[in-house]
Amino acid sequence: MAAGIRRANGGAILINADAGEIEALQRQTSLERLVQDMVEASGQLAYIALDRGDFHIARGDLPAEGAEAAAPPPSVTDTRSGLLERELSAAGRPVLEFTGPVAIGEGEPANLRVGLRLDDLRRSERRMMIRLGVSLAAALVLSLLALGTVWLRQAYSALSEKHALAEAALRRRDRLSAMGELASTVAHEVRNPLNAIAMSAQRLRREFLGSVSSGSDDERAELEQLLGVVEGETRRLNDVVQQFLEYARPPRLVLRQIDLGSELREIVEATRAMADARGVSLAFEAAGARPAVGDATQLRQAIENLIRNAVEATAAGGAVTVTAVTGSKGHAIEVLDTGSGIAPEDLSKVFDLYFTTKPHGTGVGLAVTQQIVSAHGGTIEVESTPGRGTRMTIRLPLAVEGATHA
Repeated sequence: MAAGIRRANGGAILINADAGEIEALQRQTSLERLVQDMVEASGQLAYIALDRGDFHIARGDLPAEGAEAAAPPPSVTDTRSGLLERELSAAGRPVLEFTGPVAIGEGEPANLRVGLRLDDLRRSERRMMIRLGVSLAAALVLSLLALGTVWLRQAYSALSEKHALAEAALRRRDRLSAMGELASTVAHEVRNPLNAIAMSAQRLRREFLGSVSSGSDDERAELEQLLGVVEGETRRLNDVVQQFLEYARPPRLVLRQIDLGSELREIVEATRAMADARGVSLAFEAAGARPAVGDATQLRQAIENLIRNAVEATAAGGAVTVTAVTGSKGHAIEVLDTGSGIAPEDLSKVFDLYFTTKPHGTGVGLAVTQQIVSAHGGTIEVESTPGRGTRMTIRLPLAVEGATHA
């Protein structure tokens, strides 16, 4: 490129310039301005640097040479573009640097380095982590509240059920107590006439029947039969009266350690003849039973009542099974039969005094059984399905608390 100017006094001034150098100067000047504007316009850009041989442009807070040397080696994150990235420090602030080639005009590509500040990103990460932590904490609290609500509902339901059972037991105890007092009064009033009838029957047999010489043998046999009926019915009524008295004034517990398995085995063997006569099989299992503390006589009466009731409720060909086991919470004695079962509406009344479904029952046996078990600090559970059988379970504690020793 050449340019000339004519002088007024004659002559001319000629200027020769290399067009390539002018173009490079213009390009460098425009790139520097562009890089400067980019760094100043964006607060996230820490610096921009271009290097190609003796060509160098750098704007912004470049990292010190020591920081670059201490930074980890670049790692390729995009194999298609060949970009490299690494974290380092520039002006005391964290920077993420991207490095890669960029074409500038003709010739070899320049090496471009762009540094992005991480301050806002770190703050955003911290805010995000805080929000995430708060969200997780809130979710955890809500979950705990939901679980607590479910637990409270279950606990309330269990407490309501226990409260209802306790109220029912209290009402039954009050009712039985009143019945027991009535039974005691009636038993005392009935026992005196019964004793008089029994003594009169004995005197008639001894004095009158023995002195009768006249009359036929048939008349004598008839008199003996009538006296036998009077004496037999008197004994039966006396037994009923005795049951009432035992319920009204239960004897104090005589506590001692008993071999639960042996005691149950004796009770089962004592009732086996009755079961065989009715065609009912009687099975027994007490391998898991350990010694218990209780009144052997009264417990025998209670368990024998359950076994006899089970045998009487079972038709010929059926079975009654007696099992006993000891666990960490106490002893469990179970009497299971395959009899006719108990109607659902009668389940809550089976231990009431005078309640019975037997044609000739008195309704005292199971009431006395429950009284004995309660005196030992235990409970009786009843499960029954009409037509399939009944399961009665006596649960006794390992130790009898608050019992009266004779």
